[in-house]
Amino acid sequence: MRIRIITDSSCDLPKDFIEQYDIGVAPLHIYIEGEDYTDGKDITHEEFYEKCQTASSLPRTSQPAPGDVLHLIHESLKEYSHVLSVNLSSALSGTYQTVNMLKESLGDVLTTFDSKNGSLGLGMQVLKACELVREGLSKSEIIKRLVEYRDSLDTLVYLETLENAVKGGRVSRLSYMAANMLNVKPIVYVDKHEGTVKVKEKIRGEKKALKYMIHTIKNKNIDFSDRVIGVTHADCLERANEFIHMLKEEIRPKEILFHSMGPVIGTYAAKGAIYVCF
Repeated sequence: MRIRIITDSSCDLPKDFIEQYDIGVAPLHIYIEGEDYTDGKDITHEEFYEKCQTASSLPRTSQPAPGDVLHLIHESLKEYSHVLSVNLSSALSGTYQTVNMLKESLGDVLTTFDSKNGSLGLGMQVLKACELVREGLSKSEIIKRLVEYRDSLDTLVYLETLENAVKGGRVSRLSYMAANMLNVKPIVYVDKHEGTVKVKEKIRGEKKALKYMIHTIKNKNIDFSDRVIGVTHADCLERANEFIHMLKEEIRPKEILFHSMGPVIGTYAAKGAIYVCF
């Protein structure tokens, strides 16, 4: 059975990986000040953050249109006998539900998988699925291994600002001003059982916050010499490089998968955020 892996543009995978594994990607849409942009086509990650700086309201993102996903599946089935769709957390987006709806009409040629994560937390699961396919494993064994891998991953996100949370009505302006005055940097995590984002800690100062993330990764107490860590950044390359240096010095993983954070997670994380999946 020839299986193709598909996902959506929230996976934040570098282009060379997408091409190397022939990953099918359905684009999400971003709405900024009334303008509709197709992720990865009409707007780059850098342009997205530039527009966010001047936007009066929080950008909106929407899942891929069902027609776009259906077209991607039909195109995939011209060369492959089966499609495995690895999706953004069902708690964060309706993509997983949309693909499941299509499965009702397509039948056994489509399998869906809820990553319960986003950004490279999703992207790393997409790559794992591709590797398992190349190993020639059966569909059921691929899903079994993918569940094990998903459940082994942890995710932390450093937030530089709560500005987008204020625009989105999730945090009051008063709390935002207090956090700024005290230089508080929230650290949030993805609950790998629910696929939701929750606050883990609030730390004063950037350096202490980044050190806290390194300390948390260390406390996982596993050998990272054979492990890949994923890092994305929300238009803060210098901070990301500093964090990667800390990872190399103190964690020493086998590989660090690095890319910019796309609009889906970036809309809520805001400029300056660092996302790490380990």
